[in-house]
Amino acid sequence: MAFKKEIIEKFIEDHQSHYIGKYRYHSSYKSDEDTYKNHYYLLDENFRKIDIFVEIRCGDQIEYTFSEELHTQAQMFIVIDALKRILYETQYKTKLHYTLYEKFITTISQEQQLLEPIDYCKLLYYMKYHQGINQETMDSFYDKFIPTMEGQLRTGSYDKFLYSTRLVLNTILYEYEWNGVNSKYLDTEYQYHLYYMRKIIKLVYLNLEKFYSHAKDELLECIKVLCLNPRFSFAVMSDFEPLVLSHDDIAEEILDFLKNELVLNEKGVKKENVSLIFSYLYYIYYDNYDEYYAVVLKAFRSIINNMLTFANSDLDLALGNTFLKKEGYGILIDLFHEDYNTFVFACFPISSFPLELRTKVRDELVTAIQYFAARMESDNYRLSSFEQVMNINRILMDNFKEWYK
Repeated sequence: MAFKKEIIEKFIEDHQSHYIGKYRYHSSYKSDEDTYKNHYYLLDENFRKIDIFVEIRCGDQIEYTFSEELHTQAQMFIVIDALKRILYETQYKTKLHYTLYEKFITTISQEQQLLEPIDYCKLLYYMKYHQGINQETMDSFYDKFIPTMEGQLRTGSYDKFLYSTRLVLNTILYEYEWNGVNSKYLDTEYQYHLYYMRKIIKLVYLNLEKFYSHAKDELLECIKVLCLNPRFSFAVMSDFEPLVLSHDDIAEEILDFLKNELVLNEKGVKKENVSLIFSYLYYIYYDNYDEYYAVVLKAFRSIINNMLTFANSDLDLALGNTFLKKEGYGILIDLFHEDYNTFVFACFPISSFPLELRTKVRDELVTAIQYFAARMESDNYRLSSFEQVMNINRILMDNFKEWYK
């Protein structure tokens, strides 16, 4: 492979470009000694999926065949991306030969425990290519993956357990925005992994001291990956939080590692955008309620923005409801008090609030309408303030008719 690697690297070097294509990676697999089949796709303005398949042959020269006609820059963007993925996989040791993927998927064997971490990623991509990205595919994959992880746990292969998990976590498309005519769509492949990653997190939590003693570096790297993907991690927080914070001596070292990796730059100065997950866990552990509450408010702002932005916001609504169960509806009142953003009540209707809080909501709305009415004295804010007054008045009329009488 060394000679072919040089050919691939030279091809990439010779075709460098600043062009950013619209097609996103879906899956791929090696079909013979020199050939790789790749699946890319995009969503058009009406969120209809358009698939592109490209076969790349890495022999004495790089050759490629596309399933559909694309302009040269779009083709080269896809080819270069696919070649970089091929190079990425070749840096890892593998045991499962590419001709055995289908047999492995359809056969249950104790030999599954002998696979290398990258083999699980290759299997997952193979299954995505042939079965699509859906819950059924993920169920089938984890029916293989989870038992092998349990086997590695029984044999004390803690490092391989976490290494395999981290590589699988890195295969996930956590979120990607597609622009439509009147709205946006958020690709969220991670939703298909949530149930199974919670099972894996529980396995690590139940054996945390062993993982920490024998595979600390991999444990920290896995936790880092989760902290970099807040939507995913908030969705598994009921399991992730105990994993990170349950053992004081371990928790402090985890948080110190994350602080150095995610909060401070090379000069030791705090970065502008700090991981929301790290902040959430950090302030819980150090019992700083004010800062913790500020993080939850920030999370709610993101949830509301997503619900207003994306055509598919069911997961955001579910996450918001999870926060409400933990913190109570008072947090929405506090959020409105800080921002005077009436979209809070568009996403979480006043009719859903507990009866004992609705008077407080009304009082906050009245205060807000007085604030914007006063701002109408300024020429710079007159129009925007008038719109806010009309909007808040409509909310009051819709929800507090009896009060007006």
